[in-house]
Amino acid sequence: MKRLGIIAAIIVLTALFETAVCFAGSLEIVNSYPHDGGKGLQPVNCAVKLYFNQDVSSAKYLKSNADCFKITDSANKSQPITVLHDSKDTNMVLVVLNENLQQDSEYKLSVSGDFTASSGDTLLKDQTITFRTRNQKTDTNISMVMMAVMFVGILFFSSRQMKRQAQKAAGDKDKEEKVNPYKVSKETGKSVADVVRKTEKQKKKKAEEEAKRKPKEAPSAKAAAESEDTGDAGGENGNKRVKGPRPISAAGSAYRSGKKAKAEAEAKRKAAERAAGTTRPKNQTGKAKKNKKK
Repeated sequence: MKRLGIIAAIIVLTALFETAVCFAGSLEIVNSYPHDGGKGLQPVNCAVKLYFNQDVSSAKYLKSNADCFKITDSANKSQPITVLHDSKDTNMVLVVLNENLQQDSEYKLSVSGDFTASSGDTLLKDQTITFRTRNQKTDTNISMVMMAVMFVGILFFSSRQMKRQAQKAAGDKDKEEKVNPYKVSKETGKSVADVVRKTEKQKKKKAEEEAKRKPKEAPSAKAAAESEDTGDAGGENGNKRVKGPRPISAAGSAYRSGKKAKAEAEAKRKAAERAAGTTRPKNQTGKAKKNKKK
C-alpha cells in the first residue's frame, strides 16, 4: 500500500510539473495596428500598436523589452524607434517611428521571442508584422478630383435652381398679366366691371413702381446743345467749352473796359460830325487840292 501511495504521489507531481511547463511561454500578440499585411499607414508621425494577452508594463523588463523591437525597410535598413507603454492599458505596447517613412513603401516590424511579460512569460519565438505606407500623391489627386466634382455639382444645381426660380417668376408674371375677369367674377362674386377696374389699377401701380426703379434717362440732345452753348458742358478734363468769345455783359456784368468806352466815345464823335457836315473824307480832300491847282 505504501508503494502504491508513493507511485500515485509521483504521478501527481509529474503531472503538475508538466502542466507548469505547458503554461510557460503562453505570451501572445493578440492584435496589432496596422494588421499584418496592412496598407494605408500614414508615413508622417506613424506608430505601430501591439496588443498582448498579458500585462507587459512591468518596470523590471522595460529596458530589456525595448531592445526586442526593430522596424526595417525593404532594404533591411533599421529605422529609429521609441518603445512606449500605456499605464491605463497595460497589455499594449506602442512602437513610435522617430522619423517619417517613405510613401508607398513596405516596412517590417520584428518582435524578438525574448520579449517578456510581467509574469515572466516570453513569446518564445520571433514574430513579424509587415505593413505598407500610403501614397500621398494619389490621395492628393483623389482629393482634387473630388473637389472638382463637388464644384461642378454645386454649379449645376445652382444654375438649375436659378432656372427654376426664373421659370416660376415668369409663370407668376403670366398669371398676373393674364387675368380672366369672368372667372374671377365667378369665384369672388364680384361684378366683371369691378374685377377689370381692380386689375387695371394693379397694372398701373406696378408700372409706376417699375418706372421708379428704372434709372433716370440721359439729358436730351437739345438740352446738351444748350448746355454747350452756354458753356455749361464739361470737357474731358472738366474744362468748360464755348463756341466763341462772348462779351462779359452776356453773363450779366455791367463792367466796361477802357477800350470799349473809348471806342464808344469815338463812334459818338464821328456820328456828330456826320450830322454837322464837317466830315472830310480822304477822297473829297484830294478833289479840293486838284481844283486849287487849276
